[in-house]
Amino acid sequence: MKRLAIVSAASVAALVLASAAAAGIYAGPKDWVPGEGAGTAFSTSWLANAFGTWGSGYDKSVTFIDNKKYKWHNVVRNTKEWTETYPPWPPTAAYKGHCLAQTYMRGSCFIR
Repeated sequence: MKRLAIVSAASVAALVLASAAAAGIYAGPKDWVPGEGAGTAFSTSWLANAFGTWGSGYDKSVTFIDNKKYKWHNVVRNTKEWTETYPPWPPTAAYKGHCLAQTYMRGSCFIR
């Protein structure tokens, strides 16, 4: 059982590192407090926005905000270890990625 737990933890760590390598970190790794957020610059090239934490159970949100009405698009909120969303299609504006902590946690926000 202990061996399975070690293999599982190593697999999750490898997945998080592989995902981070394919993305740009725009906030963290750091300790977050409830209500704390971070965002990227506006762009028409973003493909995905994600919030990764060390373990599941931490409430967080990711979204894209447009540069015309500052409306939030495709908001995803959950407690999974990796929370990801995608910009609207077809694009009607430039968007920035935004992540928001809903609880105390340690994690990072990623854009690609």
